[in-house]
Amino acid sequence: MDSLPPINQRVKRLINHYSNGVVRVFAEQLENVSQQTLNRLFNIDTRTKKYPIPTTDILVAITNMFVDVNPRWLLNGIGEMLVTPNELDKINANTPNDDIQKSGVSALKNANSDTPTFDKFDTPTDTPTHNTAAANHNFGAPKVIAISENNEDLVTLVGAKAAAGYLNGYGDPEYIEHLPTLRLPNLKSGTHRAFEISGNSMQPTIQNGSIAVGRWVESLEDIRDRRIYILVTKNDGIVIKRVINKVKEAGKLILISDNSNKIDHYTYPVEASDVLEAWYLRGALIFNFQEPGELYGRFNDLEAKVTLMAEQLQNLSK
Repeated sequence: MDSLPPINQRVKRLINHYSNGVVRVFAEQLENVSQQTLNRLFNIDTRTKKYPIPTTDILVAITNMFVDVNPRWLLNGIGEMLVTPNELDKINANTPNDDIQKSGVSALKNANSDTPTFDKFDTPTDTPTHNTAAANHNFGAPKVIAISENNEDLVTLVGAKAAAGYLNGYGDPEYIEHLPTLRLPNLKSGTHRAFEISGNSMQPTIQNGSIAVGRWVESLEDIRDRRIYILVTKNDGIVIKRVINKVKEAGKLILISDNSNKIDHYTYPVEASDVLEAWYLRGALIFNFQEPGELYGRFNDLEAKVTLMAEQLQNLSK
């Protein structure tokens, strides 16, 4: 029997690293890659009697999602599994013909240009101005990030009451310092921030009062269609929407609500120059659970009755 191919072993190692070995959790973070597709990599195909090799789509999805994965290591086992942003730039510069295309590196901080500050808030030295960011649709690194005494990034929480002040204070270390912080598992790639959601525009996906956790987006051009993003905008404040990216064509993002009531929660465009920050939704803490609809309740009642009938029939047959 064939042993698990080295490239499959490397994918399995990434699953262990990012998702504690849970294939389902790992698959949910990838674009267009199902849990079943990943499971096949670790089971011998009964027809070929061999393990399936990961497709290019799988490898690209992994490197797009986990931006610190070394593409050379993933493809050929060369080098370290994870690399720093500076190391990744060198790798990409030296491997122009790599099959895996990197979408960009979300650096937490540049260790070569900025000295870490413990129990403080780290401000990158080369932060682009608002005008530069708007013109190039490129934000660079976050203006302020929170780090622990162990030099680990913390997730700053922007509550609903703090949302208005955040528009003015998101680049102010003193303002960010007074916001609470969270420690969340499985957020090992990129810089994250949490926002308390106010409103029903994203129901049933995200409930009013939920805490949405987003990963920093370096450039508006990295935004992918129909994914959910938390946007900090000049005119509309902090909004969470599905986004259609029309930055290259029209200099706009199209914002879509999940709520089926399109009269109150309509689709609308926002100018790219109006966006101050963008965070890709990675998870949410939900506290307000909706009651199931009437049809769902009737189905559950019917299912319960059928279960009891089956049990009674089974007892009669004994």
